[in-house]
Amino acid sequence: MPQFKFACRAAALGCLLLCSSAYTQESVPQLTRLDESLVNIELDGRLDESVWQQVPVIDGMRVVTPDTLADSSLRTETRIFYTERGIYVGVMNHQPADSLVARMTPRDTRLERDGFVISLDASGEGLYGYMMRVNLGDSKTDGTILAERQFNMQWDGPWDAATSVVDGGWVAEFYIPWSMMALPQVNDGPRRIGIYTERQVGHLNETWAYPALPDTVNEFLSAFQKFELQDIEPRTQITWYPYASATYDGVRNEQEVRAGVEVFWRPSSNTQLSLSLNPDFGNVESDDVDVNLTAYETFFPEKRAFFLEGQDVFVTSPRNQSARGPGGPTSMLNTRRIGGAARFDVPAGVRVADTDLSAPSDLLGAVKFTGQSGSWRYGTLVAMEDDMEVLGTTSTGQRIGLQSEGRDFTVGRLLYEDTVGGGRRSIGWMGTNVSHSDVDATVNGVDMHYFSADSRWVIDGWVMQSDVNGATGNGATLDLAYRPARGVQHRIAAGYHDEDLNLNTLGFLTRNDLMHFDYNYNLNQSDIEGLRSRNISIFVFNHWNGNNDWVRQGIFGSLNMTFLNNQSLNSSLRYYHRRVEDRLGRGSGDYYVPGRWQFVSNWESDPSQKIRYSLGVDANTEDLGEKNLTTTAGVSYRPVDNFSLSVDLSYTDREGLLVYRGNGRYTSYEATQWAPRFTLDYFISAKQQLRFGMQWTGLKAFENRFLQVNPDRIEPLRQVPKPNTVSDNFTISRMVFQARYRWEIAPLSDLFVVYTRGGNTPGSLFDDYTGLLRESWSEPVVDTFVVKLRYRLGS
Repeated sequence: MPQFKFACRAAALGCLLLCSSAYTQESVPQLTRLDESLVNIELDGRLDESVWQQVPVIDGMRVVTPDTLADSSLRTETRIFYTERGIYVGVMNHQPADSLVARMTPRDTRLERDGFVISLDASGEGLYGYMMRVNLGDSKTDGTILAERQFNMQWDGPWDAATSVVDGGWVAEFYIPWSMMALPQVNDGPRRIGIYTERQVGHLNETWAYPALPDTVNEFLSAFQKFELQDIEPRTQITWYPYASATYDGVRNEQEVRAGVEVFWRPSSNTQLSLSLNPDFGNVESDDVDVNLTAYETFFPEKRAFFLEGQDVFVTSPRNQSARGPGGPTSMLNTRRIGGAARFDVPAGVRVADTDLSAPSDLLGAVKFTGQSGSWRYGTLVAMEDDMEVLGTTSTGQRIGLQSEGRDFTVGRLLYEDTVGGGRRSIGWMGTNVSHSDVDATVNGVDMHYFSADSRWVIDGWVMQSDVNGATGNGATLDLAYRPARGVQHRIAAGYHDEDLNLNTLGFLTRNDLMHFDYNYNLNQSDIEGLRSRNISIFVFNHWNGNNDWVRQGIFGSLNMTFLNNQSLNSSLRYYHRRVEDRLGRGSGDYYVPGRWQFVSNWESDPSQKIRYSLGVDANTEDLGEKNLTTTAGVSYRPVDNFSLSVDLSYTDREGLLVYRGNGRYTSYEATQWAPRFTLDYFISAKQQLRFGMQWTGLKAFENRFLQVNPDRIEPLRQVPKPNTVSDNFTISRMVFQARYRWEIAPLSDLFVVYTRGGNTPGSLFDDYTGLLRESWSEPVVDTFVVKLRYRLGS
């Protein structure tokens, strides 16, 4: 394993005292503390225990969506107290019974309905926190928060909540254990935390909050209402997650039984050791169907609980979790690489099923340690893959075994943060290493962050260096945001990635050999005559490679409107300047792509109604100037709270789909593509769900032109005669179907019963689209039935 060395000195940065009187707190109130033995609360969504009457009420919510900051039209009575075990929250949401919107959904589903959010700044200094939301009907959403408004919605915590309808409105009741969160060590005096509450009112399509922190201001986590807590020093915590799973593979006619355990040990309030032995990292959720004919990799988010827990310390930039790009996230740590497809060396003349080559690797184990000491936070992650074997077939029909060696992964992180005097200043280091007989990859990066005390300026900088098998590459990014007034933002994003920078052994980078300088202006307005809100955005982007060729350049103008009847219309007019295409040809030569226009528009009906409609159009032109038109339509039907059906359909008509065919040759196609998707959810209760979902993409492409690049100079592709008599026509038919039963036995304790069927067949050009779909179903490449139980034990 490599040794990471890091030394840094934090220079003193001058800052202005926070001058916004709206968020200044002259004194810090005490949060009510009660003895756990006297509480005796049953978490049933009813505030009928006498203890709730001993707790003062917090109100004062204001409208933050739309951003009017008007007083809320209904009362929200929030009561919060804590014990040595955790925090209890009870909320009476006053509301007429005929206006309640209760909708059950899977965890972390965003939807317009009635819900209540409690967010905690566990650091007490606006550095990191946790968001927990329960919706009327008991569906939950949660995530972690980094300064100032970086949400990771993939995290799931062991908190619990319940709701109920009562006279005059509805009630939400929370229990949040101290053991689930990292808390700084406090030696003397009281502990300080920040609290933020939010209420969504579905029938009004409004969000209210206290304190009022709309999206149009830079401040969020650091501006939570501060409270002091006494005598909180959680004891040593240890939590076990044993699991057992049984899988039947219908394609191979094989069975597999696995068992293992994940252990989370918190020896102190500010450190945690996580260990996974013989992990089963097979997903019980499938990724979206993806048809990618470009030269760029598709990014898929992490879904495995072990890697999501405590991952926030490894975030080095806002670009890690968003497409601030260009092209997608930029990250030194993409944990989907761990346990990814093994590296097999397939001899010539040996055939191996694509599904075997792309199957995930088994992991021997993984360990992660995270913690905090004063202004320093740190973390390390180590994971080891097992060696893998697949069977191949020679031309004579002989079966032979092919071996692959597992990879070892190591990650180190150190971060210094300072909030003295207001604002935030931080500097951090992160290093990663991938060790394998064919790959020796080390990446180091230093990230710097500044948030001004007057909340107007936010600056994020990042420099990185990679060394992959002796090739050294460098990169840097700079993101600057300036908000002179509420609702107005100017943002500049710049980056440099040389041609040898390689983050993709363990991280994610859409492309290297790229410099970019982008500017974005955003204006958010509310209470406009005839509208609830309006957003205007102008985006100018300039991307060029090391040869100083423009590879992407243009300007976007967008107008998004929400009407008084809660319908919305989002439109964008885009112009792309002439550019050089330097990636699709895989090094065979670059060529010019002419300038083009694009118009995108989407309309959506009132999302609070039982039936919601959406329509969209994307009128674009291909790289060679031909028509590219996509139309979309969708409908969601929710007749009752525990049932929903959503159907989306996309149809694309392309007259110049360009595909690289090798040796500098390209074929242009007339192509049509259908992409339907449906999801049906039925909730036996809020903790038991049946879901049926299916996605399919069918594409038929017919050759119409043949083109050749000039390898000696950059010019437009030139049309050439058909090079041979073999047809380039092709079809794609990719389908995934999943039927899933999930029973949440207790917080983070689940029983899954999942059937997954997937197809990826070339099909026949003579088939209609229903025939392509039938082939994908009848000739599956994935056909599995899984039963998995994961149960939480311990503190």
